[in-house]
Amino acid sequence: MMRKYSFKLFSSNIRNNPKIVEDGMKYVSEHADRMFVELMVQKETSREDLRMIKDCSSNVEIRLHAPHHLMNFNPGNKNLEAENRRIIEHVQYAADLLNAKSIVVHGGCGQGIEVLKETVRQFKLFDDKRIVVENLPVVAEEGLKLSGNTPEEIAFVQEGCGCGFCFDFSHALCAANSLNLDVEKQLAGFFALKPDVYHICDGFVDEVEDKHLHFGDGNYPLEHFLNDYTAKDAYITMETGRGVPVGIKPWIDDFEYMLKIEKNSVTQNVA
Repeated sequence: MMRKYSFKLFSSNIRNNPKIVEDGMKYVSEHADRMFVELMVQKETSREDLRMIKDCSSNVEIRLHAPHHLMNFNPGNKNLEAENRRIIEHVQYAADLLNAKSIVVHGGCGQGIEVLKETVRQFKLFDDKRIVVENLPVVAEEGLKLSGNTPEEIAFVQEGCGCGFCFDFSHALCAANSLNLDVEKQLAGFFALKPDVYHICDGFVDEVEDKHLHFGDGNYPLEHFLNDYTAKDAYITMETGRGVPVGIKPWIDDFEYMLKIEKNSVTQNVA
């Protein structure tokens, strides 16, 4: 059993940055035993473009991320049900085309039991066992409140609709800081939900905003996260860096950083 790590690409990259797609897919293909790609499927991406992505992803395992609130997806809002379903149907087409085993989906915007109930109702309508709900920070960059901040809220959604779980470490820390909760108890609580996939980046342990820093640029206890709160066969997306990347070198560095942590851990256990 070995962990697998992912570069994160956006479906729009096939048009706005085709070289990053080509280089990323090639590198992942060459390291297929330890890597995969997580693809954010944007609703504007045509089926033709998705087929182009398929054509350049031979020997690459792909998992998907659905659009979120910044892309007008909000399953906590009943008035957006029709739009949410259109968005998810497009992602489901991509999942079928690319043989994706999981689709990361954010819960509803806002807080409280009614938002969670509406999220469960709409997730049931999506009717897809590949869906995994992601834990979220309390506050998004633009000040919008989000749900799914604690293990209890994620468990409510899971129990209500039978979906899987994507454990985002940075979101967990940010939410714990916002809510003045014990970080270790929150991490242990999320891990107890048996995540299907994981998201990891660097950041600062006392902050409430997820900054998607490259490994080594913050002070997150990444070795602790990896060794104590991920499965030995975990699928881990490296959500590092913002904006349109100019090359894959920073991601390669992040991948090698993770492998170094693994190697150091093995060495310490042997000693």
